[in-house]
Amino acid sequence: MPDDAPTLGLDYVADDSRVGFRLQRLEVLNWGTFDKRVWRYEPDGRNGLLTGDIGSGKSTLVDAITTLLVPAHRVAYNKAAGADAKERSLRSYVLGHYKSEHNDVSRAAPVP
Repeated sequence: MPDDAPTLGLDYVADDSRVGFRLQRLEVLNWGTFDKRVWRYEPDGRNGLLTGDIGSGKSTLVDAITTLLVPAHRVAYNKAAGADAKERSLRSYVLGHYKSEHNDVSRAAPVP
């Protein structure tokens, strides 16, 4: 690049450990099964990990973020769970539809 090439007036952070877009807070209300109150997740720009049992809402939260970031005609709901393309839609989330599944493996064993 020649020395006389124009430079962009971008303000770069000296510490690049947290560059890029970072999620500060996610709030959902009446999105799928997250109803009756505001449900909040606050990673404060740090990395986060969603864990939980089948049906606990992990994919539902990923779909909420996807709805905000991806154009409506390109959204593939429940892709994180490897579901069929027609299983969920914006309409089904707003109406609070859900499918109940249980994982027999994750149930706690009674203590003798």
